[in-house]
Amino acid sequence: MTLHLTIETLLWLAVKSTVLLASAVLLDKALFRTSAAVRHLVWAIALASLLLLPLLGLTLPRWAAPAPPALAAAIPSAGLMVVDVTAERAGFRWSAAGALWGVWAAGFACLMLRLGWSAHQVARLRRRSRPWTTCGPDVLLGETPLPVVCGVWKPVILLPAEAVAWPAARLRLVLKHERMHLARHDTRMYLLAQFVCALYWPSPLVWYAACRLRREAEKACDDGVLAQGEAPAEYAGQLVGIVQDLQQAGGLMQGGLAMGRVSDLEGRLKAMFRPHASRRQVTPRLALAACVLALLVVLPLASVQAPAQQPGAITGVVRDATGAVVPGARITVSLAGTDRKEFTTSNQAGEFRLGPVPEGTYNVSAAKPGFALFRAEGIQVKGGAAADVQVVLNIGQVVEHMEVRSEAPVSMKGIVQPPAPVAPPPAGPPPPPPSMRIRVGGEVQAAKLLYMAKPDYPPDCKAEGVEGTVALRAMIGRDGSVLDLQQVNQLVDPRLVAAAKDAVLQWRYQPTLLNGRPVEIVTEIQINFALAQ
Repeated sequence: MTLHLTIETLLWLAVKSTVLLASAVLLDKALFRTSAAVRHLVWAIALASLLLLPLLGLTLPRWAAPAPPALAAAIPSAGLMVVDVTAERAGFRWSAAGALWGVWAAGFACLMLRLGWSAHQVARLRRRSRPWTTCGPDVLLGETPLPVVCGVWKPVILLPAEAVAWPAARLRLVLKHERMHLARHDTRMYLLAQFVCALYWPSPLVWYAACRLRREAEKACDDGVLAQGEAPAEYAGQLVGIVQDLQQAGGLMQGGLAMGRVSDLEGRLKAMFRPHASRRQVTPRLALAACVLALLVVLPLASVQAPAQQPGAITGVVRDATGAVVPGARITVSLAGTDRKEFTTSNQAGEFRLGPVPEGTYNVSAAKPGFALFRAEGIQVKGGAAADVQVVLNIGQVVEHMEVRSEAPVSMKGIVQPPAPVAPPPAGPPPPPPSMRIRVGGEVQAAKLLYMAKPDYPPDCKAEGVEGTVALRAMIGRDGSVLDLQQVNQLVDPRLVAAAKDAVLQWRYQPTLLNGRPVEIVTEIQINFALAQ
């Protein structure tokens, strides 16, 4: 069950993130005539929403499509058979769910290490750089091949040491571009994008979104420079010169926002010379409105759960009359008005939990040898909350039953004596009794199990430490074969169910006889899969 819920949760989160990013792609295409700053805002909100998505999913009330109710059987159960299947507990437990989380954690750790190493490189470069007060307190000269904006709390502009010999026009344009990054807080958004990429690293759409975010940030800064009255031709020429210097330097430092990248150059030059292009920046009012609209989309999406995922549960602690916890108590939970039953056992702390279960009214019973049977009816599960049941087991009563039988006299066998008459009958011979035939019924010969194939413990369940109880309802046919085998409980690993069904379908019974004739009956079977301690 853990594997099922883990894979279901991850897949459902992947579906939600794909919906968000696909919506961002469509919105980005629809806003191709707007400014780069607006498109950058779209991608920034999309990536921030991905970060909020799992957090909101854990805190918001969940909405799930109602599950179809279970159907009650029209034929009552005629008996119950319990079969215990025990296997040695595996020394090493491997599970697909653990492997899945392990792969994700390894990728996340590698990306976070890379991000940390980049931050370390930037910090070391800043320590080795010297301030250039001529251009302002936020400008440093250091060992960087091209202008870079770096830092989260106090971002600065790092210029190459050769910048002191740059022409005044290039220095002016570079400082305007980099100060646009500072004003827009692009370094913080870039760090957030890298963290989201580490969280959702298996999704290619996340990497595409981070790439689009960085490119639109550069274009938005270009628009800011041109909006200040700079000529596109002069600015483009200086940008090409910066990219040529980067190629001669042989590479780009990891970390920070670099002004020139070869891969971005063509798109930026086309955007500069596009006629009648919008170059406006995002206002605080527009950013606030966009965030509100995004929340109206993200909040319902985060609260939606898969239809099969039912968040309710029944929990409790089993204690005896003295208040001490009782481990190993058998807990049975049945949904009122249906055939659905679920089973579990209290742990060493006396605690038990059954879930997820749908909303409804449940009956709970607890049993352990030496204690009286505990029953609690009308337990309500509503709104995805866990219903708590406090179980108190009392000492069972000892009941002795004795039956005294004796052989009846031969002359009295089969004769029912009438009560003594008040007055003697009149004299004369008695009339002969009338001739009549009486059909005697009610003779039942119970079914008898002739052949039982014991279920095999699935090797993968044994390796993963999976235990559970499989409750089945079967019809025994007139020929003694098992017909119409149905699963009663749902909170059990499907591999255990398959193993139980494969074995029970091979069972053969001596048919039940009613007045000498074979009849069909319904029986219930519980198969307990347990690993030896």
